[in-house]
Amino acid sequence: MAEKFSIVDYVVFALMMLVSAAIGIWYGCGPGGKQTSTKEYLLADRKMKVWPVAISLLVSYLSAITLLGVPSEIYTYGAQYYVLIISYFIICAFVAIIFVPMFRRIHITCANEYLERRFSEGVRMVGCVFFILEYTLYLFVVLYAPSLALEAVAGIPLSASILTTGIVCTFYTSLGGLKAVIWTDVFQSAVMVAGLILVVVVGSMNVGGIGKVWEINEEFDRLDFFDFNPDPKVRNTFWTLTIGGAFTAMPVWTVSQTAVQRFLSVPNTQAARNVVWLNIPGLILIVTLCCLDGLVIFAVYSGCDLREDGKISSNDQVLPYFVINKLGHLQGLPGMFTACLYAGALSTASSALNAMALVVLEDIVKKRMTDLSDGDQAKICKIVALSFGVIVIGGAFIVQFVGTMVLQLAYSIFGICGGPLLGIFLLGMFVRRANSKGAYAGIFCGALITTWVFIGSQFYKPNKYPGMRSVRECPWYNQTLGNDTMTSNMSFANSTNPYGDGLIYNNWTPHSDPIAQFYSISYLWFSGLSVFVSFVVGAVVSFISETKIDRARAEELDPRLLFPTKAWLWSFLPGHKFEWDIEEEEDVSPVPSVIMIGDIDPDDKIPEEKQQLNRKECETAM
Repeated sequence: MAEKFSIVDYVVFALMMLVSAAIGIWYGCGPGGKQTSTKEYLLADRKMKVWPVAISLLVSYLSAITLLGVPSEIYTYGAQYYVLIISYFIICAFVAIIFVPMFRRIHITCANEYLERRFSEGVRMVGCVFFILEYTLYLFVVLYAPSLALEAVAGIPLSASILTTGIVCTFYTSLGGLKAVIWTDVFQSAVMVAGLILVVVVGSMNVGGIGKVWEINEEFDRLDFFDFNPDPKVRNTFWTLTIGGAFTAMPVWTVSQTAVQRFLSVPNTQAARNVVWLNIPGLILIVTLCCLDGLVIFAVYSGCDLREDGKISSNDQVLPYFVINKLGHLQGLPGMFTACLYAGALSTASSALNAMALVVLEDIVKKRMTDLSDGDQAKICKIVALSFGVIVIGGAFIVQFVGTMVLQLAYSIFGICGGPLLGIFLLGMFVRRANSKGAYAGIFCGALITTWVFIGSQFYKPNKYPGMRSVRECPWYNQTLGNDTMTSNMSFANSTNPYGDGLIYNNWTPHSDPIAQFYSISYLWFSGLSVFVSFVVGAVVSFISETKIDRARAEELDPRLLFPTKAWLWSFLPGHKFEWDIEEEEDVSPVPSVIMIGDIDPDDKIPEEKQQLNRKECETAM
């Protein structure tokens, strides 16, 4: 397929990468600001507008993993996954009601500052390690996913793709800071949406319209959206996708530094809430397009399954294969699609690198080097971002040996590392008597149990409930029928299903070992499991190990560190009103120019040069 990736495609792809790099240069070296202070480099001066921050938060979560994984999920298992959009309402409500005001009213820069003020410095260090581990592992997958796609589409070696993505992302992130990250996210979001729409339009035209797409998927029983089966072992049910899906994404949207930075980069709390609420229509749009892509691709290849036909080696490649197969003759479009995937990877990776730089500075460097100037701190952040970029590039090469679907792998990482972290944040906010001993026990127990389940699921493969597929229109299948033999060197020769009717059914065999039932829970419950274990174990250990000192400390605890549950619940009753005690930072306007030099009539216009000089003198006097 490599010869179908034309010069025009390479040019289109290269232009997208160059624009992203140029934004970093603009904010790192040009008129956009030198990024010489930590407030500017890490928090964009806290003066960003709502809409670009909302878009940045959106695409930081919806990476190339979403763009590849969701169409693959729909193609493989059916349209049930679309119910996940309900979970976004739950997530955004939790974030806007609880976490945004909680973080803003205690005026933190790093999310882990809360853990120190609520528990201890040691708990803060544990939170730092868990966050860095979570996002380092996650970025391995984020860089690997589009590189795998580009290898399938253009035949470019996986190593070259990973290096290209990693270097460009590391360059503009370390140079331009949060402003560069946010504005590249805005640009990349436009590329992502355009690429997804393109697939829907061209694919539906290929099969005879969107109505035909729907008809074909219905024929294969792939449009059962509302499965209310309460069994957590079923991969995609209504409860798993709404409740489990909410818990899966919540660590990223609540206590992750990537999200917290965006809550703090806008001027006030209401603006931060608006950032969160504006994500709902954006999330619905992107996930809807991804799901439509999956339905369209299945409709196009419904007669001959791509993997059984040997066209792809992993179902994560269905979207890039469709693009090169159906759009390859239109020069520039495969390049645009590849740019779409890379836009998703770059937006997520850049946000994470910037956030990890802030966490290392606040949680580690400033704890040991207290006399650093603000300029030196900004330089250290750039070096840290660059260093993590190198680590992530190296780790992306390892992901190819894991052998699981990218969407499932990414969500499992959130559950193992992000879930326990969210658990102890909730413990601190809602349980006054929680102490550091409970926090330690909770976070480690949550992580260990979830890791145990994840590893067990690799040895005892769960029933994934794949949708029905067909090979009836595959040339080799018809040839086999004509020759009246079932021996072939095709992939179906090793299957237990002889394809007698040309259809592939779910032929999963249950495990005889009883413990395998526990390993078979859906990957979307991993985060919920870790949050639950961390919270419960943390609360129980806190109560059991409580001393007189712990009890006294709980009584004297700063009330701003606890969620005001009682007052908030009372506010739902008539005649009661609840308001957060948040002191917003004042918007410091430039010092007004005053007449200090020469005899200038007050009615005359003051020359701009003198205005600037007057401002500097006023600032010096102050």
